[in-house]
Amino acid sequence: MDRLEQTYRAAAYRIDTAPALTVRIGQASSGIATLHHVHQCRDSLFISACNPRSRRLRPAGNARRTRALRRVLDRLGYAWLPARGMDPDRQWPDEPGFWIAAMPLDEGLRLARRFGQNAIVRWSEDAVAQLAWVPATAPGGTRRRRRTRG
Repeated sequence: MDRLEQTYRAAAYRIDTAPALTVRIGQASSGIATLHHVHQCRDSLFISACNPRSRRLRPAGNARRTRALRRVLDRLGYAWLPARGMDPDRQWPDEPGFWIAAMPLDEGLRLARRFGQNAIVRWSEDAVAQLAWVPATAPGGTRRRRRTRG
């Protein structure tokens, strides 16, 4: 496993519900299952627009990108909640993003590519957090169609 993949797998992903949900890759979450029930969906995604291609941007640049992603989600009509990716080692600042109900994985990957992201997090019916690599940015620099195994 390369360093980029290790970083994504070590991160915590927090969804701003009351109380907040914090999930990790490979773990099932009863809170996500509840969100799926409430939003009448079987799957969901976490997408951020921050720090494209793992290049650290200034806070103002990340804030602009986050607002742009929110406008796209609103225009597309998806239900979403504020969320963030968090580095437990605090080497990277928290990355604001969105938990998105019922967005198809292919559409989420296209949106992530548009915002320069390496990967997104997805939950399906089992509510287990899985990484989904944006095709042009698979770990190790290889091109992969899709990776969703947790």
